[in-house]
Amino acid sequence: MPDTESPAAPPSYSLFSHQEVRTIVMGLMLALFLSSLDQTIVATALSSIAGDLGGFELMPWVVSAYLISSTVTTPIYGRLSDLYGRRPVLLVSVTIFVAGAVLSALAPTMLALIAARVVQGLGGGGLRAISLAVVGDILPPRERGRVQGYLSATFATANITGPLLGGLFVEYLSWHWIFWVNLPLGAAAFATTYVQLRRLPLPGKRPRIDWLGALLILLSCTPLLLGITFVQRANSWMAPEALGCFGLGLVFLVALIAQERAVSQPMLPLQLFRSPVFTVGIIVTALSSMVMMALVILVPLDYQMSAGLSAKDAGLRMIAMTLGSVTGSFLAGQAVSRTGRYRPFAVLGAAVATTMCLVIAFIGLGHSLLLDTGVTLLLGLSFGCQFSPMTVTIQNAVDARDGGIAVSCMMFFRLMGGAFGVALLSSLLISHLPPGAMAGGAPPEVLRAAFATVFLGAAGIAGLCLVAALCLKEIPLRGRA
Repeated sequence: MPDTESPAAPPSYSLFSHQEVRTIVMGLMLALFLSSLDQTIVATALSSIAGDLGGFELMPWVVSAYLISSTVTTPIYGRLSDLYGRRPVLLVSVTIFVAGAVLSALAPTMLALIAARVVQGLGGGGLRAISLAVVGDILPPRERGRVQGYLSATFATANITGPLLGGLFVEYLSWHWIFWVNLPLGAAAFATTYVQLRRLPLPGKRPRIDWLGALLILLSCTPLLLGITFVQRANSWMAPEALGCFGLGLVFLVALIAQERAVSQPMLPLQLFRSPVFTVGIIVTALSSMVMMALVILVPLDYQMSAGLSAKDAGLRMIAMTLGSVTGSFLAGQAVSRTGRYRPFAVLGAAVATTMCLVIAFIGLGHSLLLDTGVTLLLGLSFGCQFSPMTVTIQNAVDARDGGIAVSCMMFFRLMGGAFGVALLSSLLISHLPPGAMAGGAPPEVLRAAFATVFLGAAGIAGLCLVAALCLKEIPLRGRA
């Protein structure tokens, strides 16, 4: 086993030219944009879809089906790409994703659409995981920060622009075009992958696949995500359906750990977590995602409920956080490549996030456009400062042959952390509101007090993230051999 406290010996990176790297990165950005866009693009089209297909009560599952299937398959795709090579697995992912998009566009009923979204998510999980992993094959860690900044900015941009694009398609074309648009984009991603990634090396020995481990990953993670969905539906962590899902997920999680400890080529190598740098990096990623994803949902709600802003005005005030996140990812990625250091950015991001959450808790939002813009801009910058450096950190902490599963674990915990963060802080908000307050009518001071409690909770999570970032050991970023 390689020494997990020091960087592994640098692999022989394929010497791609700057032009080739640029073309590959553009293809990776397109693949990542596709998978991230389809998480949110249907949000503004749900009522139109339900109006055509019926089944209004099933409407939330159009979003949840994609989110769950793409999340639970992320670590599996990462490991398969380590064993079979990035290019063939990414091509399969693009094909499955596009097939799911076609089935979604042609779906005659809501149940058929939900099933098609599951298929689309099965491909989307691979697009997201392998796009980040390929960067580790074409560039050494010292040079990855800049590119990971581009990819993190793409991820943020897709999540924010999805609802806007969905609304435009519904208004000027039809909801079917939300899915048809994936065909030309998917074809471009397939062509770029097929041509540009030919020179990536393939594993030398025939792999032995831990299919039972893959099944147990699905059986453990799917109930956990379903449980979070039931928590959000019932606004209670004690909902019987949620408790049942959490219990079932934990049982399969124990079985997964036992299986992965027993096999020689596990689907999820547990030895990765013996590296303090990898483990702390995963913790920082999960905690920062908990805060970011929760605030993306709750800050606009605060604007509307406490400050009385319209949905449009609340959305406009979120632009600052979006721009901050994209800018922070880009700048932090550039700085990592230039300085060869990642720990200062994780510490700075967590410290600023903690401070801004405390400022909002004590001052509140909606009093001043200038104050709101400044605070949310700094929040966005703090999130961006953590995401792209953490990707480089985690890749640098493991052996090159485990690069795919390492990045996939990071993405998996980022998504799971975001889901738990939304559920946790939403439940905290509802528990501090009087009955019926979500429908309107609660006094403004009661609403402000409830949201202040939420931001104090977010500050607590961000504070834990800061402690974890301070514990992060900085090891030299490997350069070219």
